[in-house]
Amino acid sequence: MDEKKISFIMCTNNEYYMRECRLYLDELIIPDGYEVNVVEVTGAKSMAAGYNEGMRKTDAKYKIYMHQDVFLINKSFLIDLLSVFQQDASIGMAGMV
Repeated sequence: MDEKKISFIMCTNNEYYMRECRLYLDELIIPDGYEVNVVEVTGAKSMAAGYNEGMRKTDAKYKIYMHQDVFLINKSFLIDLLSVFQQDASIGMAGMV
């Protein structure tokens, strides 16, 4: 497991939304010393199957599961998220509905 890697794992079925989503991801501030990548999963039988497939494709400690129609507008999202995990070791997951 790479302690300094963050992976966005994304189920996608719409190329237009995926390109738009990536524009927002490209604007995120990447914390010093960290690497960020995007794992795109297409043609999955279900979202759970797609996320499991994506999970197996990365060794990142931090995995962010999202659909292609989520647009992250907070450029400090990664810094904020890492701060939460670093301040309280009992927190191991964050999500949204």
